[in-house]
Amino acid sequence: MASPLQPSPTILLPGLPPKTLVGIDLITFTSTANFHGIRDLPEGWHFLYTGTTESLSLRCGAWFYVGDIGKAGIGGNDNALVTRNQRPGPEIYIWKWNSDTESLASLKADSDLDSQAAMRYKANLGAVWQNGGLFRYRSRVSPAMLSNQSGSTQNEAPRMEEDTEPEESGRRDWQQLTDRISPSLLSRVIGNAELDVDGHPRWMVTSAGTANRDADHIPGLDQPAEGQDGKAETSGEQEREFGFLPVDLKRTWREGAIGRERTEAAQDRSWALGELILVYSSSVTGEITVDERTGESQLLGELQFTFLMVLTMMNFSCLQQWKRLLELILTCRRAIVDREEFMSEVVRLLLRQLKRCDDVEGGLFEIDGDEGGAFLRNLLTKLRRSVDEVVENGAGSTVKAELDKLEAWVKEEYDWELKRESIVRRGMLQLEDGEEVEMEMDDNDEDEETGEYAPLVVDLDEGNTMPEEEVEDEGTPDIDDMRY
Repeated sequence: MASPLQPSPTILLPGLPPKTLVGIDLITFTSTANFHGIRDLPEGWHFLYTGTTESLSLRCGAWFYVGDIGKAGIGGNDNALVTRNQRPGPEIYIWKWNSDTESLASLKADSDLDSQAAMRYKANLGAVWQNGGLFRYRSRVSPAMLSNQSGSTQNEAPRMEEDTEPEESGRRDWQQLTDRISPSLLSRVIGNAELDVDGHPRWMVTSAGTANRDADHIPGLDQPAEGQDGKAETSGEQEREFGFLPVDLKRTWREGAIGRERTEAAQDRSWALGELILVYSSSVTGEITVDERTGESQLLGELQFTFLMVLTMMNFSCLQQWKRLLELILTCRRAIVDREEFMSEVVRLLLRQLKRCDDVEGGLFEIDGDEGGAFLRNLLTKLRRSVDEVVENGAGSTVKAELDKLEAWVKEEYDWELKRESIVRRGMLQLEDGEEVEMEMDDNDEDEETGEYAPLVVDLDEGNTMPEEEVEDEGTPDIDDMRY
C-alpha cells in the first residue's frame, strides 16, 4: 500500500452529493456523505460516470487512462497524443461536481482558482485517506462491500482474501474489453480530449450522445431558436455527435459493379469490410503500402467502445452501431480465410461481451426490442454455415476454434442452436384439440430462395417489338438486380 507521501493513482470527487449513482468500469454503487473518491486505480483505461438516479436520469461520464497512455491500443499515431503538459509525480485526478450541469467537471489549468483548488485538495489527500473517504478500486463489488461504500478499511483484509480470485477475473475481463481502445479512436468517435490542471486527458460522453444517422430529426424542433440579433441561441454545451465508422449495409459492392458481382458482394460483405479497413489504416513510413492492422484495430476498438457505452450508459446510438458492425463483419465469407486473425479476434471479443450482457439494465437484447437476441442468433447461424463451407481444414482454423467456444457457450446459456441442419424449419404441429397443422419458420425464405428471395428470371427478347435502331438507342437492359 502506498504511503500518504506517495499515494497510489487516485481520483478525487469533491462536492459529489450523497445518493448519486456512481459507476467505474464494471461496477456501480450509490455514493454516501463520506465518499470522496476512489484510490488504487490500476493501470489502463477507466470509465467513470454518474447519474442523479439509477435509471431515469441523464448519465455523464468520461474515459481516462492511468499510466503511460502511449501503451493504449495499437494505433500507429497514438503516441502523439501523450500529454506534453503532464507533470511527473503521482497520478491524482480531480473531478469536481458541477451542480448546474449535474456532472463531474475536471479542474482547468488556465484557471487560477482551479489551480489553487487542486493544490488544496492534494494537500488534504492524506487526511481524506485516513478518514476513510476513499473507496478502494474494485472490479467487482460484493454485497458486504456495498454496505460499506464510504471506503472504511475495517475488516478489509478478510474481504480481500475472499474476493481475490473474482477480483483478478474482473480486472482481466475489463482489460480484455478495452485493450483495443486508443486515444485516436476516442478522439475520432467522441472528439478531442480536454486536459485537466495536471495535463491529464479525458473524453466526455453522455447517455444522450448520438450519431446523426441515429437521431430523430423533427422539422421545426431541430433548429435552435433565434435571438433578437437573428443569431441562433444555444443553451449549455452542445451535444457532440459521434463520429462512427461509416457502415452502409445497403451498398456493399464497389462502384460500377453489376450483375453477379453485386449479388455476390451483397451476400459476402468481405469487400466492404476490406474497404473500411483500408480507409482507416495508416501508411507505412517511407513506403507506399499501408498497415491494415491499424484499420482493423479501429474496428475492434469501436466494437469495444460501443458495447461498453451500452453496458454503462445504455446509449441507443452506440447499440445501433454495435449491431451494424457485427452485421458487416459476421456476414463475411472470404474474410474468414483472408483475415483469419481479425475474424477470430472479433468472435473471441463477442464471447467476452456476451458474458457481460446481464449487466445491462433490462437485458441487452430486450432494450432494443430484440426478443431473445434473434438478430445476433441469425448472424451467428450464418457465420457457422460460412465457416463450415469456407474452411477446408477446420482443425487448423482459429476462426473455427473460437466459434466453437462461442457456440458451446450460447448453447448452454441461451439454448441457441447455430447449425441449421439441426433446426426443424418445417413440419407438422399438433394442437390441443388433436388437429395437425403444417408450420414453417418465418425466416426460411432466404435460405430456401422463396418469397421475396426467389430468383427473378427476365426474358429480354419476348415482347420486344421495338425497331432495332430504338433498341440500340435504349442501350443494354439493366440487369443489376438479377439474382443468380
